[in-house]
Amino acid sequence: MRAARVHAAGGPEALRVEQVPTPTPTAGEVLVRVHYASINPIDWKLQKAGRLPMPAIPGADFAGQVIGLGSGVTGFACGDLVAGVMNQRERAGSYAEYLTVPVSEIVRKPKTLSLAEAAAYPTVAVAAWRYVVQAAAVTSGERVLVHGGAGGSGSVIVQLAKSRGAYVIATASAPNHKFLKEIGADEVIDYRTTRFEDAVRNVDVVIDTVGGDTLSRSVHVLRDGGRLVTLVGSVPKYIGSVPPEVCELGRGRIVCPTTPPWNVKLGLESIEPVIAAGKVRINIEKTYPLEKIAEAQQHNIAGHTRGKVVVDMGAAKAGGHE
Repeated sequence: MRAARVHAAGGPEALRVEQVPTPTPTAGEVLVRVHYASINPIDWKLQKAGRLPMPAIPGADFAGQVIGLGSGVTGFACGDLVAGVMNQRERAGSYAEYLTVPVSEIVRKPKTLSLAEAAAYPTVAVAAWRYVVQAAAVTSGERVLVHGGAGGSGSVIVQLAKSRGAYVIATASAPNHKFLKEIGADEVIDYRTTRFEDAVRNVDVVIDTVGGDTLSRSVHVLRDGGRLVTLVGSVPKYIGSVPPEVCELGRGRIVCPTTPPWNVKLGLESIEPVIAAGKVRINIEKTYPLEKIAEAQQHNIAGHTRGKVVVDMGAAKAGGHE
């Protein structure tokens, strides 16, 4: 099979499309013919840092068709269309024509999503569920500020918060304002021309996908008792110039909820009814063939992606299900 591999730490330039053996599923795993994979920042960050088992096939998100079963597998059958997340720190990732994956890391493809959209949604959907529902516990009528609202995670967070009845404010560059309004944002702030703390006050929840100075400044727009969560590290560690006592448990001015453990199946199964109801859509900014995987990663690295970047493994052209 073809796969994109790195043999040492490096950026997109280190990726090589090579012929490698097709894996065989072991107990509790399925063999998937990958139709699409998608790019997440964690892919190239781990790759660049050399934190993958070399030679490594990077990649987490994928969608495809089950074509083989390991012993003991129940609940899935050959022919099923599935989506999931690979633990690329420990095993071969999703930038490949075939992969083996534990059944705990996959779900059936949502019926309302194409295979390309299904490859784009797993990591960002799990993240959105963890931060919007499990950590921040957003409820109807609350005012929620989402930083980086047009990105892969941010766009799903905006939609999920809106689906729960929140009034959603998002930060994004001007070219993304129309898109954010279309997916449900009630207000959009251009972070390039406006300091968000000058435009909004007394919000109930801030969900940050940016980190750094944006995270530190977010403290000042929260009402007393408001909740601050970030996808970038942890609040106490990255709060910058703000005293850590600001969110000290039980005594701080704001609340900094603990993020629940990463759970692929729980996150994807929990958000599926919201997707089925048409309240969350997945935006694909651009699709690349596997041969241009380095360009796909570079696209993501450049930032300001509206939704996700997807890689087509060519399964449909080879006669696979599309």
